Amino acid sequence: MSNKNNEMPDIRGIQAFVAVMASGSMTGAAKQLGIGQPIITRVIRDLEATIGFPVFERNGPRISPTPKGLRFFEEAQRLLAGYEQLADRAAAIRDTQVRSLTIAATPTMAAGLVPTMLSLMEGGLPAMVSLMTLDAEHLAQALQSGAVDYGVCALPLSHAGLDCLAISSSRLVAVLPEDDALQAVSFDLFAERRLLTLANSYRIRHKIDMVLNEKCVVANEVMSSNNSLNAILAAREGLGIAIVDPVSAYGIGLRGIKVVPTEQDIPYEWALFRRVGLDDMSFDDILRKGFLEASEKISAQVL
Repeated sequence: MSNKNNEMPDIRGIQAFVAVMASGSMTGAAKQLGIGQPIITRVIRDLEATIGFPVFERNGPRISPTPKGLRFFEEAQRLLAGYEQLADRAAAIRDTQVRSLTIAATPTMAAGLVPTMLSLMEGGLPAMVSLMTLDAEHLAQALQSGAVDYGVCALPLSHAGLDCLAISSSRLVAVLPEDDALQAVSFDLFAERRLLTLANSYRIRHKIDMVLNEKCVVANEVMSSNNSLNAILAAREGLGIAIVDPVSAYGIGLRGIKVVPTEQDIPYEWALFRRVGLDDMSFDDILRKGFLEASEKISAQVL
């Protein structure tokens, strides 16, 4: 395997690249960072030389990200977020502000559970709090690498290098427009009505497909998404019936929807994790308490 272009990118290049992606232009990035456009252009070219591929296609003054640039953007955002957290922690140490809290959560948990969980800490919330939204696979990596201290995610999740502090369980629910007459949803309905659900075949979608197979039902119309909120919003507009987790259905508090049970119980579990080897475990008890109380508020609404 070649070692060509295996040197570390400069953090200034990462910052410039993310700023260009966010603003859509070299000029916008220069204004955002408070430096001249020629510096941005040079730093981006240095970054491309270091990583070994172009991140932008150039057409005169216009630029657009390359396919590799888009993939690199995801990693660059995570790296920059970690770098900014490191700077915050360094400042806290310098100013003797010892306590800070970094949490990663999947989009579902970040929107539907974590805000309530943190609000239940009753004054125990530190001055420095960072919440990162990641998919389950990157969340596990962030915990294992020490980029974050705690994580909230649906199960299953690889536990290597992680301590599970608490687990909550409920079941999947159906979401309809608020004026729909249905009081419960049978999977037989999906022979006629569109199924709105998640795209990840290893998680919720796998469980739904198992029930459909057991009942010999073919869902002729399916809309899948990488985010349960999208499925819920589609259901609100009458595009079909969403089968989603209860955290999204009840925790976000959307109007114009009706949440009903499914006739077939499909278990759904989520958990609070901590990275192994965390030096300061003083948040364990209060986070566990907040997690369980917030989760119970959601589970209690599932019929």
